[in-house]
Amino acid sequence: MKKKELFTISILSFLVFVSFTNISIAAPPSYAGVKTGDEFVWTTSLNMVNLNTTGIALFGLDNWTFMYEFFLEYMENATGMETPIITGAGMKIVMQNVSDELTHPFYPEFVASGLRFDQYFAYTPNNWILVTEAANYSSPMTYIIDPSLLNESNIWSGFGQMQIFLPIGFDFTMFVNVWSSRITANPYLNGNVTVQVQGNGFKVTLNAVYLEWVYSNMGVPFEIGTLSDAVLTARWNSNGVADFASLEYGGLPLATAQLVTSEDEGIPGFELVTIIGVSIVTLLAIIYVKRKRNI
Repeated sequence: MKKKELFTISILSFLVFVSFTNISIAAPPSYAGVKTGDEFVWTTSLNMVNLNTTGIALFGLDNWTFMYEFFLEYMENATGMETPIITGAGMKIVMQNVSDELTHPFYPEFVASGLRFDQYFAYTPNNWILVTEAANYSSPMTYIIDPSLLNESNIWSGFGQMQIFLPIGFDFTMFVNVWSSRITANPYLNGNVTVQVQGNGFKVTLNAVYLEWVYSNMGVPFEIGTLSDAVLTARWNSNGVADFASLEYGGLPLATAQLVTSEDEGIPGFELVTIIGVSIVTLLAIIYVKRKRNI
């Protein structure tokens, strides 16, 4: 065989090998809208003017002042931070690995892409503290499930496995329909809580009558003003990444969390996870005990 023919065959063999290799290399599935190296930053904020307006209207100036001061004291004791430092919180996730498609370890009916990431919190702008490190996990920390496998019987548990990172094409209409059916089946929630699709997300409304019923069963020793509806809104962007969440009461925005595109935008606001962790029921109960001791 001539050298020219050998050279040609060698080149063709190499090209075939490369083509085969490219085809066989595993890659994250198309429904995973994130990739290794992606960085996401969320900012959170409290509207203190609206919060104070609402608190005074509901509890009266004296009671709200007492609650507010107690809350600040609680936060300082729990976090070691003074109040001015708290007003600069945010969360950052740096994606360290987005796997190819695998079987979900807890829900074998699902195939999914596994995620491992570093998670940071900041209590002042861009002063990030590493709280969760991907290197400490040998298996995925969370999963993005193939949306084509989600149906009315499993979409609820599927959403519970993802939340911050959803698959591209997640069916919010189906999810809200399932959620609504669960609400309807609950005699305490039916007619008192509603959920609606809003684009790539949903809106949950807690009716004033339901909030009044909840408050009346707390055993709180002081009266409150007329309650209004509370509305929680959440949405995800086209890549399935949590994009925006807000809490409104009586039509006034109280708290928001938002995905930002650049750290240069700063990290204003308050760490929303901390706010959620201090339930109003617990807060009022502790206030009641403290006041009883002071009488």
